[in-house]
Amino acid sequence: MIPRVEVEGPAPVVSFTGDQIKQQGYTTLWEFLDSLPQVGPQVSDSASWGSSSVNARSVNLRGLGPGFSLLMIDGHRVVDYPQPLNKQSNFQNYNNLPTGMIDHIEILASGASSIYGSDAVAGVVNVILKKNYQGDDLQVTGGGATRGGRAYGDINFFGGRSGSNWHVVYNLEKSNRTALWGMDRPYQDSVASAGYGSWGPAARLFGYQYDAAGAIALSAQDANGHYITPPAGACSKFTNSRLAQSHTVNTNGTQITSITDNGYYCAQPALFQNWVLTPGSRSNNGYVSGEYDFANGMQLYGSAALYKTVGISNTQLNVFGSGQFYDQNTGQVINQAIRQLTAQEMGTPANTHDRETNWNLQTGLRGTVFDSRFHWDLNLNSQKYTVREDFTGLNQQAMSNFFLGTQQGTTADGLPIYAWNQQQWWNPITPQQYSQFAVNGENTSSSWLDQAQLRVNGDLFKFPWVDESVGWAAVVEAAHNGFKLSPDIRATDPATFQNPFGAYLTGGGTRQRYSVGSEFRVPLLNSVTWTISGRLDKYDDASSADIARTWGSGIEWRPYDGLLLRGSYGTNFKAPDMQAIYLTGSTSPVGDYVDPLQCVNAIKAGQNNSTWCNLVQRPTSQYYSLYTNGSRLLLPQKGHSWTYGFVWQVPGVQGLSLSADYWHMGVDNAIQYLGQETVLADEAGCLTGVKPNGTSGLSPYTAHVAGSAYCQMVTQMVKRDPSGQIISVQSGPINEASLYVGGIDASLDYKFHSDDWGDFTAGINYTDNLSYKQRVLSSDLLQNTRYQNVASRVTWLADWRKGIWDVSISGVRAGSMRAPNYDGCNVLPNGIQPGMVTVPNGAEQIATGICQVTQDGQQVTVADTTYKGRTPVWITWNSSLGVQINPDTRVKLTVSNIFNKVGSIPYYSGGFEFVTTGQTADEYNGREIFLTFDYKLD
Repeated sequence: MIPRVEVEGPAPVVSFTGDQIKQQGYTTLWEFLDSLPQVGPQVSDSASWGSSSVNARSVNLRGLGPGFSLLMIDGHRVVDYPQPLNKQSNFQNYNNLPTGMIDHIEILASGASSIYGSDAVAGVVNVILKKNYQGDDLQVTGGGATRGGRAYGDINFFGGRSGSNWHVVYNLEKSNRTALWGMDRPYQDSVASAGYGSWGPAARLFGYQYDAAGAIALSAQDANGHYITPPAGACSKFTNSRLAQSHTVNTNGTQITSITDNGYYCAQPALFQNWVLTPGSRSNNGYVSGEYDFANGMQLYGSAALYKTVGISNTQLNVFGSGQFYDQNTGQVINQAIRQLTAQEMGTPANTHDRETNWNLQTGLRGTVFDSRFHWDLNLNSQKYTVREDFTGLNQQAMSNFFLGTQQGTTADGLPIYAWNQQQWWNPITPQQYSQFAVNGENTSSSWLDQAQLRVNGDLFKFPWVDESVGWAAVVEAAHNGFKLSPDIRATDPATFQNPFGAYLTGGGTRQRYSVGSEFRVPLLNSVTWTISGRLDKYDDASSADIARTWGSGIEWRPYDGLLLRGSYGTNFKAPDMQAIYLTGSTSPVGDYVDPLQCVNAIKAGQNNSTWCNLVQRPTSQYYSLYTNGSRLLLPQKGHSWTYGFVWQVPGVQGLSLSADYWHMGVDNAIQYLGQETVLADEAGCLTGVKPNGTSGLSPYTAHVAGSAYCQMVTQMVKRDPSGQIISVQSGPINEASLYVGGIDASLDYKFHSDDWGDFTAGINYTDNLSYKQRVLSSDLLQNTRYQNVASRVTWLADWRKGIWDVSISGVRAGSMRAPNYDGCNVLPNGIQPGMVTVPNGAEQIATGICQVTQDGQQVTVADTTYKGRTPVWITWNSSLGVQINPDTRVKLTVSNIFNKVGSIPYYSGGFEFVTTGQTADEYNGREIFLTFDYKLD
């Protein structure tokens, strides 16, 4: 066993084998990486409404963001995923790499741009595929979640052949994972699953108000906004539909002053039963790699990989929502009519299928020069990634013609006139009728990367006072990459064609990059080694980026054989995101939002618990258009990082080592998207000088000065109609943000061998994120938002092997987080939610403990307490048991999440997703059991 002190370098690197990943029950690389302490929370959730990358997963090293982490396969950069993350930015997909192809992975969770270039700001994940193998092996795995859903099957064929001067390995893998749907976890598939603390006065008096949360299956309102009672038995004819009564409660101060009966409608309580919690996938992957040795010492090598995946997802099925119209059949004005289609009516579950094809080809030649003093490696690589997204679309105009008929004219007041077909409205339609207005669509996107690389390394010379030579390595690279978004062209007319993602993303562009870098490893003494590296990257694209220069340095001191003291410093950069540069006028409708301006106005008018203060899915008539554009003025994002720590081989205990490192990294001039939430919150604050506290209180708005350049800009980014309803919001990238993170990594490793007891290994990895400071604008003060994320994470793995048996046990612990409404006022027993008065403290707002409500148009202090709730600590355990039945046959049972833990719903969780999503990506899975049969064919 080689001591860790001898193999560790100036910056901490963690490594895991493919077998260790599978022992813990993970079936993809992303599932495993997301569990690691060095990885921050998800930036995009596949269960989010309108997700534009449901089949892909990014990794967020150190919480800096997915764009600041670099994925490599066998030391070469991986092509970007074609579709943008959150409709905004490039990222690399960690979800299409099956664990069966992985030999091991190496994770450097520190800045490394001086060696690897752009994106390696938070670190690098290098996946090493299997290379050396002799014979053929067949693995078959089956299993799934004991709570239901996520059924899994995998067939993996792996083999290798070799001759006197050649070697080849090959791998074919076919896997299938069924989706996990909302209906599979019924404790959270209804809008009424919201925590009781978020239930307002009407919900507490009369039961949950489904219409206020957008959970309407079938309804119509008269000119006064009163629901027209559905015909007897109408609601029960539809799946997930029942008769419900709507009430509105008006309050003044802490008292309920009046109640309005809004009438009856058909509600769909389980609004989220058809929403995907984790997408399904069907994958067919192949990989072949080989080397050929020439007599002169050179080696020709190459590999080809093909990954084909179909992702299955869905959110809410098609909904028709009318505006105000005059019904000539009944002679009355209909204020709004809403009609939710069901899968039975459509004759299809209307799932979306993301059909992905990703190929990766490389070839190279390597050898030595100058009597084998220097090694060289010339590599050519070509990659392409395409996504064809098939979906069930929505033809709003055709649905209107079907349910309302063609427009018959216009009233004197300007209302459209229809002959409303109530027979079709109040009764289920057939799939044949649905086909009259059904539309299907296809979005396509592609990305590509062609790169050439020449690497040289060797020993230069030796100082007379040291044993080792000065090492040197250099790299020269050239790359061409690009992307193209090609949405279904019919979506340019949203009246006749809309996709279920609420997005029309367009854009495309190319970039050329030329790079040169060098690294020296200098033994100053036998116990002290200094490394220094530098790199220059030249970019040619439509942005203002040109040349980026980075450098890094590290020191290793081994005062004695069992101790390593180390440190590193480096500058880093990230080239402007290509999506941020080349996105061209992308649009998407938004229906799940809070309107801070209307919320403020409602509170001022004495309307507590206004729907505008709550995050709910709104009727289609209240959707607004989000416009996102790229910018060609963007500059590279610059950063820095440093680490210092130690590795200690504990004396007297063979195989036991400890390490601890402090790390810090930061990014300046970061690209910040002014998202719709930020724009709307700042619009309200700039116009009114206050911001909502909960649903009934107000506090001063201090983020920006009214009338400032920023306020003038942000108020122009929102367009509203005369009634105050949002029509559109502008969003886009700017080089303004800063982000600095720091923390401590610690690990313990133990290896023990006994002829009597077998081999035992154990490891513990711990990360404490001490600070997370950020600001949106360069003029803002830094704000420490560490409390918004999990502060500490721990993972552990122990393995015992003896004879035919092997047993492993592993686990994950993620610290608690502030629950929704933390530092807010507790809700009153009648459902009125007072607002907390806050005061500015630098860039932060500090709760004063003073709770207020609006009474007679004035803010009045009430007796209340401050909520300090936190989410529970997340702990899961996994285990595996394997037995070698005979020399060719092996069976392994793996259980992940032994105690069947799922995420709980916080008391003040008011909207989907109800469970806490920042601690783990496994909040819905529960216990999963897998059985693997491994047979060596020869």
